[in-house]
Amino acid sequence: MAIPDIEKTAESSTSSVLSGPGEENISPALVQRVEDLGLRIYDGDIVDWGSQSAAHPRNWPLRKKLCNTACIFLLDSFRCVDSLDCALVFEICAVELIAAEPAAAEYGVSNAQSLIAVSLMYGLGEALGSIVIPPYTEAFGRKPTYLVAAFLLPISCLMTGTIHSVVGAYVGRFVMGATGSVSATVVVGSLEDMWESRAQGWAIYAWVLTAGLGVALGRWLYIIGTIISSLILFLLLFSTSETRSNVLLTQHLRTLQSPLRSPTPTHQIPTFRTFCRESIILPLHLFITSPLILLTSTLASLSFSLIFLFTEALPVILLPYNFTSTTYSLGFVAFAIGMLIGIPVRVVEFRWLGRKEKERELTPEDKIGGFVTGAGALVGGLWIMAWGTGVGVGWWLPMLGLGALGLAANEVEFALGGYLTDAYTTHAASAFAAYSTLRAILSGVFPLFAKHMYQELGVHVAGTILAAVATAWLVTPWVLWRWGGRLRGMRRGVV
Repeated sequence: MAIPDIEKTAESSTSSVLSGPGEENISPALVQRVEDLGLRIYDGDIVDWGSQSAAHPRNWPLRKKLCNTACIFLLDSFRCVDSLDCALVFEICAVELIAAEPAAAEYGVSNAQSLIAVSLMYGLGEALGSIVIPPYTEAFGRKPTYLVAAFLLPISCLMTGTIHSVVGAYVGRFVMGATGSVSATVVVGSLEDMWESRAQGWAIYAWVLTAGLGVALGRWLYIIGTIISSLILFLLLFSTSETRSNVLLTQHLRTLQSPLRSPTPTHQIPTFRTFCRESIILPLHLFITSPLILLTSTLASLSFSLIFLFTEALPVILLPYNFTSTTYSLGFVAFAIGMLIGIPVRVVEFRWLGRKEKERELTPEDKIGGFVTGAGALVGGLWIMAWGTGVGVGWWLPMLGLGALGLAANEVEFALGGYLTDAYTTHAASAFAAYSTLRAILSGVFPLFAKHMYQELGVHVAGTILAAVATAWLVTPWVLWRWGGRLRGMRRGVV
């Protein structure tokens, strides 16, 4: 299996320059060692991947790719069970936010303070991690970051589940959010590292569908999460490999350093100052100044964060149907069904893309079908939730609205991951960080005011506000289709 972009020479993002003797001073033995490592030498002293290098993640055997992908998905799945990440799991979100009220009584604090511990602190931790961690993995590698996250996750679970204090909940949930941001933001970069463009679509879609199911276990939820997360740490330690190609190339170059009598260059591994400037400040700058990231991130964040809002608002919305404080969470089954409805949609889209690929080279804008279906489902679902409830209206209608929101969440997440992966290639994790940061903040803030908003304004008015905002962003897919290439060109001038 060839690596299309590896054939690029000076432009290759994974090439490294060996300062030292010219081509005439490179011995045949050294050339043979380079070839044995699956590398090649050109222009005298430039070392890059060979197009068929078995060590490059894109050329790994299928079994190794599947093993690494499964382990990453497993970490993300159980991170969801321990967290509030409704992007991939819905039941546990309802369970934990429902648990905010009894937690308030236990800690002796108000319900708002309890919600801050359960929801906002996690969101702030994930937002901070989404800014710092993805660019770090692009410079220094994915696997060490996964291992640190798998190590800290059970510790944060233990803090939250065993310390009978609101302070323990605040700290535990913040650490949990920061570590959870690793799998929430870096996974898409790992998938881009390993899989070719066509396979990336299915890999990202499988990641989006990854879900952990939670039950109302109270503190035992975190105790169980501690045990499972600890087991995942050992699995990641012994069953996964580094996928970042520039890090792997640098490791190979270190083995060649002595024969070349020249230090291994470090321009692929930046200094801390360069890392902060280019990998942390620049993504923030892009989020503020790039219309491409602003449009996609806002639509996707709104789509996923609404599920957090409805965990608090649903008791008010479903009040005419006599749902209790616990049985109303079963309504999120409709959300899950909506996510699964997206599977046949993906099959149809992938077949269409396959036919198009035979005619011409695909562009990222060819893959925004998920934005079209997702944005439409989001708007339709919100209008149903706004005006499809009340006395005389069957309970099935708001369930239909929740199903549409589930379809929207899945479609938009998939489309965003695929679009940013194609548009930003090896910097996909940093591009994805803007969305993850905004989503984390909104997910932490929405539950704080959701219930009061619906109680004070009424279901129809509050729902109309949300639906109107979503309708305004309905223009996003058309903008991407019409001007996406130009917007990406603007981005290249910055990155």
